[in-house]
Amino acid sequence: MIEPQFCVVEELISMEYMDRSVLILYPYELRNEPILKDNIPKMTKVIREYIKESEMYRKCVDTIPNLIWDSQKLSMQNEADEHQRKADELAKIMNEGISPYAWYVKGRFNGEIGGLHYNVDNIVYLDRN
Repeated sequence: MIEPQFCVVEELISMEYMDRSVLILYPYELRNEPILKDNIPKMTKVIREYIKESEMYRKCVDTIPNLIWDSQKLSMQNEADEHQRKADELAKIMNEGISPYAWYVKGRFNGEIGGLHYNVDNIVYLDRN
């Protein structure tokens, strides 16, 4: 169970290229902060792409040990590096102007928050760097 100090911003459900649900949370004490309110739309525009790039990076990195040839390993590492570069660029957009806070992504969540049950593929939450 997630502690009640978090507010649920919204639950984003499936888009054309990703059939997944995303739950967005932030600390309750920041609920009236204008900077956060301005940041949330920017973050929600890129969060799915950020998740996709992060997952593609992880998939590439996990594949490397199973490859035989150095040329394959180098090619896969280059692809992983490109996915990481894209994820880093998206993270800059998501986190612009909200330091010392940043958005973090966790995998599957199936539980209660504030008395409501959620079963989502990812949780995106705001926390201090």
